[in-house]
Amino acid sequence: MNIRLAEPADGLAVAEVHIAARNTYYEGHVDVEALDRRAAQLRTIYQDLHTRFDRKLWCAEVDGEVVGMALIGPPRAWLLPNVGELYQIHVRPEHWRRGIGTALHDACVEAWRTAGVTVGVLEVWSRNERALSFYESHGWRSDGHARRGPADTAYVRLRRTIL
Repeated sequence: MNIRLAEPADGLAVAEVHIAARNTYYEGHVDVEALDRRAAQLRTIYQDLHTRFDRKLWCAEVDGEVVGMALIGPPRAWLLPNVGELYQIHVRPEHWRRGIGTALHDACVEAWRTAGVTVGVLEVWSRNERALSFYESHGWRSDGHARRGPADTAYVRLRRTIL
């Protein structure tokens, strides 16, 4: 496995990782047409993401194929110094439970340490038990905030001190 910062040419591969993972955890909960619409948007977003200098996007490669991704940047909802947001970690479902998510997570935390970030925040879909368990095992805890999510659920915000 190789963890590296994404390059502009990685946009479509990263989008496909994100789409494969999210379609798996939303399956049976979110309308397929809505998933397809969002997939089209993600393909465009990741093609242009390299132009955002305030974000860092990592790829995880196995045998030269992008199988995971992680994205961090400034927090969407906080205007405090030294806070960073983990927008997402996604791994292709057929590569789950192989340490790829942990390696991506560690890259994000190390980047924050280097940049002087002392608090990380993220949002996770309340029905995504796999992700909730993953983040809790890496020291993330709910801070009590949530926002409306799909299928009458919420996105819950988690927080972690960066040491």
